[in-house]
Amino acid sequence: MISRAIGPAALLLVSVAAGLIAIEFLASAHVPAWPAHALRSYVPLNMPAAAPGDIAKPWMAESFNSWGMRDREHSISRPPDIRSRIVFVGDSFVEFQGLSRTLPAMVEEKFAAMGQAGIETINLGVSGTGLNSYYYRLRDVALRLSPDVLTVFFFSGNDFLLDGSGYSAEVFPPLVDESPGRSLMGRVMPHANWLIVNRLRQSEVLKGNKLVPDEFAILQRHIRAPIEQRAALLARHMNRFYYPQISEDKLSEVLSRGDGRFLAAFEARPFDEEILAGWLPDLILRDELGANPFAAVKSREDAAGFVKPADVEANLSWLLQMEKLATSHGVPIQFFIIPAGSVDPEFVEFWKPWPRYYSWYLHCDLRHDLLVQELRKTHLSFVDLKPVFDGIPGTYRKSDAHWTELGLRIAADVVFKQLQRVIKAEPPASGRPSRDVVRP
Repeated sequence: MISRAIGPAALLLVSVAAGLIAIEFLASAHVPAWPAHALRSYVPLNMPAAAPGDIAKPWMAESFNSWGMRDREHSISRPPDIRSRIVFVGDSFVEFQGLSRTLPAMVEEKFAAMGQAGIETINLGVSGTGLNSYYYRLRDVALRLSPDVLTVFFFSGNDFLLDGSGYSAEVFPPLVDESPGRSLMGRVMPHANWLIVNRLRQSEVLKGNKLVPDEFAILQRHIRAPIEQRAALLARHMNRFYYPQISEDKLSEVLSRGDGRFLAAFEARPFDEEILAGWLPDLILRDELGANPFAAVKSREDAAGFVKPADVEANLSWLLQMEKLATSHGVPIQFFIIPAGSVDPEFVEFWKPWPRYYSWYLHCDLRHDLLVQELRKTHLSFVDLKPVFDGIPGTYRKSDAHWTELGLRIAADVVFKQLQRVIKAEPPASGRPSRDVVRP
């Protein structure tokens, strides 16, 4: 009886295995080659170079490389003429397409300008990703590129994880994930994993944005209409797709506050042009019209009630694990902690008419300081960028809270000088930026 049962069971297992192999094989025909499918689960779509009448911005139309990164092409193996290969890992602060060039590109330019040839920077920045993704991107891609230095950029604005999300909590892997090395399916069927995440919009950035057909183009037309029409057009759009239960008049009132500064913020300009995406008015309206206590805080003291020591520990655990991973491969790793836009006086002033929306930045500022405080107790080599940016106006964009061109130059200077120390094997900066940073 037992021997008869073994036959059908074995046949079933073989059939299932064969089916999975077939699925993986078929999926591979629709999935980018490695390392692209291990880096990004959605095809990067370049924004239009310019709307009619605007000044063209060539960088907005530049193609991404074959890895799906905003970067030039790189080889997997390290070229013989490269003295130091530096890999940058992070989110949109590393990738950001709204700027004329990326942080890695500007840092490489600084090395070249100093006559230090043979320094290669590789951009592995992917918008809309966080700490979990950074770890697996380091493990599964960055370390396979034979790097001499690894850099990780933690943004306090949206990278901060909450309690229960620490590294040790990853006991059971998810079935699918945009970082294939993190998921069960991604470890054995990486192509099928990518296809599922891609087709079902399971990446962090796509899950966090409502799918409205042609919304980007529609919003650009609305925000470029005659100034007196913009509030009504945006209110109608938000009423139709986001808040049908709230009158257009009420939506218009919220978006028109501050003498219409939000409506006027998206004018065309050669650099630092603000781009309107649907998530921004959605968040403004959700916070200003909602009753969530989280958005009611008015000070850092109020925000302290919403963060726990375990929250900070969860983030620290991932950073420590990244350092452990890099050390096991003999590669130094540098962390850069990026503050939110609350360090920019112009940014703070702009958002005063929307205090509930701005409350998010009070939370971020507190979380940033708490994390840095704990980092100083560790052996990790990191740079806190908050002292560098604090009080300098015009360093953060008003709409998406990324660096402006000025902010990018300041950050690139700090990163460049820190990497010079690492490459020359000088002592680390003990978590503080160099005092010879040139402020504008």
